[in-house]
Amino acid sequence: MTLQEQAASPAVLGAEEEAVIRLLSKIIDAAIADRASDIHIDPSRRETKVRFRIDGVMQEVVSLPKNVHAALIARFKIMGDLDVAERRTIQDGHIRIQHEGKEFDLRMTIMPAVRGEKLAARLIAQAGDAIGLENVGYREPDMKRLEKCMHSPCGLMIFSGPTGCGKVTIMTSVVKQLMHPQINVMTVEDPVTFVLPGATQVMVNRKVGLTEAQAIRGFLRADPDIIMIGNMPNLETAELAVQAAITGHLVLAPLHADDAPQAVKRLFDMGVEPFLLSHCLLMVQSQRLARKICSNCKQKADYPEKFMTDLRKRAEAGGLVWPDKAPTFFKGKGCDHCRNTGYSGRIGIFEILTMEKKEMRELIAERASVEEIRKMAIADGMTTMLADGIYKALEGKTTIEEVVRVTYTADW
Repeated sequence: MTLQEQAASPAVLGAEEEAVIRLLSKIIDAAIADRASDIHIDPSRRETKVRFRIDGVMQEVVSLPKNVHAALIARFKIMGDLDVAERRTIQDGHIRIQHEGKEFDLRMTIMPAVRGEKLAARLIAQAGDAIGLENVGYREPDMKRLEKCMHSPCGLMIFSGPTGCGKVTIMTSVVKQLMHPQINVMTVEDPVTFVLPGATQVMVNRKVGLTEAQAIRGFLRADPDIIMIGNMPNLETAELAVQAAITGHLVLAPLHADDAPQAVKRLFDMGVEPFLLSHCLLMVQSQRLARKICSNCKQKADYPEKFMTDLRKRAEAGGLVWPDKAPTFFKGKGCDHCRNTGYSGRIGIFEILTMEKKEMRELIAERASVEEIRKMAIADGMTTMLADGIYKALEGKTTIEEVVRVTYTADW
């Protein structure tokens, strides 16, 4: 029975408990099958909409009758060990799911809204399915830059980008690749996203005062080799990360910033001393996730000559060497396999600013502007995210439109 058929069954319409349980199970199964990262259950005046975030884009999958809504939300609460009777405040819960031999975590937030309670849930495959660095889309030059930094004995590695761009997934993949019985790995996260056997993983608990900063202080007394920080919310945490990097530890931390040079400025703005940052920083990586073209409906795409001229100019300004032969771009026509979107799956696009040259460290020590840092980074071999995305469009992996979308290039 399809999700639509299940939702329209008489038992569900009557909000019978067993039918609602089967419907909930069907929603989760469908989300896993569709590779959804998030499940949203949104109440409106006359119906309840179930939406999935697939490849970073929200898609409506089914509309439910309004009389099912309360029973469905209540069932989610029961599974997440939440208070079924409490409807006035926000509740966070967690469900562990077994599906076809694989483990998934469903981390949900239920919040009161005008038309009823809304559920938003993040669906996370566990560490056995952690993505290898070779599978996320690094080009060879960027992979070499990353590997050189991650095999350093100490220093600070920053991973920047917006929520949902895969920062923690990449950091976890780096740590997993470095793990060895001779290395002591410690992480502090809110919450722990992937379980890493052999690592000491601490989950933030602000109610009892266990913050990222307090955990790092404890780590520094516990002889770590590698420290991974799941969130860097304030100056105190950033200063402790810098301190740990300076005193002989390899530290990985995320930051919300538009690109790699902006991430350096963000650290300045937070209050980190430039001379300390220039001493310990190994690299700043900024990243996005772009949707890949569906292989079932892939076809050639044509663009006006003026557009191509402008595209080449931007790509070369970002460090990309334009091919001598006229390039061919592709797009997806849309088919049943990709839900008529033209896309299936995602690939990372990256820019990696490294500190190999003395001149870059001097720029940062002098609190140089974003433009000065970007210019120096490109001269040192960095390819901007836009240029990296265009390279992947040249390879037929994604579309120019998708690269423009995820890199916020709005002036085209």
